[in-house]
Amino acid sequence: MTDYKKLAAYYLKANKKRCVITIIGVMITVIVLYAGLNIFYSYMLQQQKDVRKEADYEIVFLTDDQETLSQIASDDRVTQAYTGKYVVSEWETINGTDGKYVEKIYDNALYVNTGHPYKMAKIMEEMTTDYGVNAELNWNLSTWYLQDMDEGFAVILIVVLLVAYIFAIFAVGVIRNTIQMFTLEQVKDYGILRCIGATKGQLSGIIYRMGAMLEIAGLLAGIVMGGIVSMILGFIFKISAGFHIIPMIPILITYLGDMYFVMRENAKLVTKMTPVSAVRGEYRIKKEKLRRHGGGLMGKIFGIEGAYARKSVLRNKGRFIKTVTAMVFSISAIVLICSCWGQLRKYWKSTDERYGDYQINLTSYSSSTTSLEEAQSTLPSVEVFRELSRNSSVEASKKVYACRADLVDADSYTGKITDEFRTKVTMGHYYGVYMDKLNETDGTSDDKDPEATGGVAESMVNSTDVIGCDDSDLNDLTKYLKAGTTELSENGILVVAGGSFNSWDLEETEDTNDTLYDKTYHFDTYHFELGDTVQLVDFALYQKECLKAKEKINQEYEKLQETATEDGDSEGSTVGNGEDRTSVRQEYAEYKKIKDKLIAEGHYKTYKVEGILDLGTQVFGETADRQIYMRQNDYFDLTGYGENDIAGMKYKVNLDSVSASSVTDMLSYIGDSLYGESMQLCVYLKSFVRYAIAAVLFIFVLSSVNIVNTTAGNLHLRRKEFAQLRVIGMSRKRLLKTVMLEGVMTTVVANVLGFIIGIGLSYGVFMYLNMVIEAGKSIAWWAFGVGLVASGLIICGSIWLGIRDLPVAMVEDLKLEE
Repeated sequence: MTDYKKLAAYYLKANKKRCVITIIGVMITVIVLYAGLNIFYSYMLQQQKDVRKEADYEIVFLTDDQETLSQIASDDRVTQAYTGKYVVSEWETINGTDGKYVEKIYDNALYVNTGHPYKMAKIMEEMTTDYGVNAELNWNLSTWYLQDMDEGFAVILIVVLLVAYIFAIFAVGVIRNTIQMFTLEQVKDYGILRCIGATKGQLSGIIYRMGAMLEIAGLLAGIVMGGIVSMILGFIFKISAGFHIIPMIPILITYLGDMYFVMRENAKLVTKMTPVSAVRGEYRIKKEKLRRHGGGLMGKIFGIEGAYARKSVLRNKGRFIKTVTAMVFSISAIVLICSCWGQLRKYWKSTDERYGDYQINLTSYSSSTTSLEEAQSTLPSVEVFRELSRNSSVEASKKVYACRADLVDADSYTGKITDEFRTKVTMGHYYGVYMDKLNETDGTSDDKDPEATGGVAESMVNSTDVIGCDDSDLNDLTKYLKAGTTELSENGILVVAGGSFNSWDLEETEDTNDTLYDKTYHFDTYHFELGDTVQLVDFALYQKECLKAKEKINQEYEKLQETATEDGDSEGSTVGNGEDRTSVRQEYAEYKKIKDKLIAEGHYKTYKVEGILDLGTQVFGETADRQIYMRQNDYFDLTGYGENDIAGMKYKVNLDSVSASSVTDMLSYIGDSLYGESMQLCVYLKSFVRYAIAAVLFIFVLSSVNIVNTTAGNLHLRRKEFAQLRVIGMSRKRLLKTVMLEGVMTTVVANVLGFIIGIGLSYGVFMYLNMVIEAGKSIAWWAFGVGLVASGLIICGSIWLGIRDLPVAMVEDLKLEE
């Protein structure tokens, strides 16, 4: 026999199950790689077409010389040319040193296409040198032809080949183990073939053909399935994807190239042995001194089966180390990803807490000087509110009933400010300043207009946000309750006595750690006790009188302006009784007079503090630190408003379901840019975690296929050993237990090492994340259990399947040569 080509197919058919597992392992890697490359290449082609629809040219030549333009148009390197207007910014030098950018218009610039768009940058450089003219690339188009960077094509090609080679290592690694098992099982056959005249090259050819058959089968199946996957992804992401040859090239280069070297390594197992050694199977004998091994911990726990399992593992440390290493890599990656996911979940939770139950508030509060109609005119349209309510990430929406009411006495609320709030928070500092100004309006101050100053100071510290709540709103506030109750009686109120502020709101902080985000700090803001009373001016009456006064002052101001314009007097901006007072200061003075009059006449309402709230990590904004919550009926009674007189809408967003499209829809309506950035970051991080999980699962699947394949082959080689154990009295059940314990050792060691490494990596990632986002420490302890169960099922399952397939009869196995 001189033709040994058919032996490769014969050996593969002899163990179909192992071949199928190997082909599946290769196919999985090719599906992922080809689908990714194919969808990217399809997207690139689609972008090229889309850009050409808008501007179908590659190079534009800039010169007013018509003869030169004619020569360029007739150049062999140009396939299409047309003229048109082109505007370019050029640097114009002034006085030899200074200069500026000026726009220059070329009425007859030449737009050309070449026959080699992937060389447009090189062609442009050559032609500008040949014709001595300036030119520019169509940068929008050149980007998609990899022309926007130096050596762009080479860089992209190297990256693609590197990624493909990483996948090839996994895929060909599966084949390597399979062929190695085949080689060791058939080593006697190779020895016999050598004895009857087969050359080393012919034996190597058999091994190369087996590897090629397995890999080509996996490649073809993977490319077909990868193409189908890419078309499905293209349909989802609206990309016209099909089967393309270009993405196959790097896959074939890396896979077949790596396979050549791996098969050469396997072929050396046979070609380096003498025919006699191969026939005797002496490759299995490890020549070393006999050593006595104790039972160790395994022997003490599991008895003779554990001791034998330990010795079996120590006999083949290389295989044990390789298996453990493969599992450690997967388990540590699982722990890392799960821990990062926990850290990100804490970040999303803290983000939700910072902005309350309803994170998006599109509101505009009316006040004593702003009518409800004026406030509502600044809100989005009804259609916008409806669209936001239908957003997939919005869990609930609700009407907001709120206004900015005025206190009868500033001391009843603002006067209870804490020293910490006043000295460490910018907002509290301003309240303190204006309280001081308010207390100095008795005529002893140097202020030339104490009446107006008092009016301004009172407007700053004498107002508070009043919010009407239904029963569900009051129930939601229960978690913030510091004292009292949220079940309010008539004229009962809830007041806020604490909350958090961003670091940029603070005068000083003790924390000096540098981060890329604004930290939040909690402060007690006001000293309240249950039973305190807060008096509010009759909102409806006060607003009516203030709006009248405002209108009168504005009319007077307009007349003075007209008179000043006619007389050429630029100082005609003062109003009132001859005082040097602007219209704004006059308004504040009039508001104070109106308010004092209403208070003297008893037009105010008294409310009793029945609950004190501390908003914890919820962040205050603007005057949100001064909030009074009351029942809706009490709110309507104070303001004179009805159920249709809303101050806006609020929306509860579920960050777990936030998607890129939903964020895009909401961003234009989110008043707080920080929360908008948090939502965007949430989307990016979620996408990253998804890809990371997919990569880990991919690696875990490949490792699992490799382990199953290697275990099956190893058990097959140990058939005579198992038969001898059966002959000396070990039952099949005890044999299965003994071999299973080897898997237990591998599983436990791999999980312990993997978990330790995973924790170390998780801590390192946390240190980095904590510089970027306000993340909390999170170690996925439960991942240890998941990894232990998953790896245990893979390793012990492959052992159980291998043992189960061994023949019940021991005679044939005992005849096997050692």
